Amino acid sequence: MYKTRADEVEPKITPSGAKVWWLIAEEDGAPNFEMRYFEIEPGAATGGHPHFFEHQVFVVRGEGKIIGNNDEEIQIRPEDAVLIPSREKHKIVNTGDCHLGFICSIPKGKENEIK
Repeated sequence: MYKTRADEVEPKITPSGAKVWWLIAEEDGAPNFEMRYFEIEPGAATGGHPHFFEHQVFVVRGEGKIIGNNDEEIQIRPEDAVLIPSREKHKIVNTGDCHLGFICSIPKGKENEIK
């Protein structure tokens, strides 16, 4: 088993300016998936782009929306779980007045460039 605490992990800054904490990664022995925690400032967003792998998102705090293919929008709030399929364009926008925090799981090794 492996355990870590978010408050013991140094966050990284993504190209869009979001903070990301790598909680469980390939380097920790994860054989299939990696778990990250993101925070987006009020009024900010992630870049709107697709990946060739799925994302699984669980909202912990704040409110926002995800803009997908064909500018489809879904509203998100705490306790929402969202599957973003592979090759789906997605932009996560904080529409609230506090940080938008969410857990995001991806297949291992797929975003090593932002570690």
